[in-house]
Amino acid sequence: MDNNFKNEITSRPGGENLMMCYSCGSCTATCPISEIDESFNPRMIIKKSLLGYKEEVLDNDDLWKCIQCRRCVAHCPQNVKFADIMRVLRNMSIEAGYYPASLKDKVDKLDKTVYQFRLDIVADHLDETKDMQEHIDTMVSGGDRDG
Repeated sequence: MDNNFKNEITSRPGGENLMMCYSCGSCTATCPISEIDESFNPRMIIKKSLLGYKEEVLDNDDLWKCIQCRRCVAHCPQNVKFADIMRVLRNMSIEAGYYPASLKDKVDKLDKTVYQFRLDIVADHLDETKDMQEHIDTMVSGGDRDG
């Protein structure tokens, strides 16, 4: 055990709010990964980090399961920002030699690609909605009586 582990995390950008967690479980309850993989438990990652289980946290494949959807951030009543803490833990894990930097690069690229894909889907939906609304407005105003 490493009693300084939590301080190492909080000293890094993104880890500042770690100690605000009071283990309510909102992060785990809203996590889409926890829904399909019972071994992934954000609350337990936070708890182990606070208790100093440094090696167990940093040498754990669960660090790489988080998809950075930020649902945990949106639902956390204490503003712990678990997704940011996961990024800190990933960096610490690489620095400690548990995982190669190339894994982080690949995961970061995937996160960016998924985010862009999400934005594209939303933009397409909004364009379709706008086109539909314009068509409805035209119909209501009597401009398109044939269609």
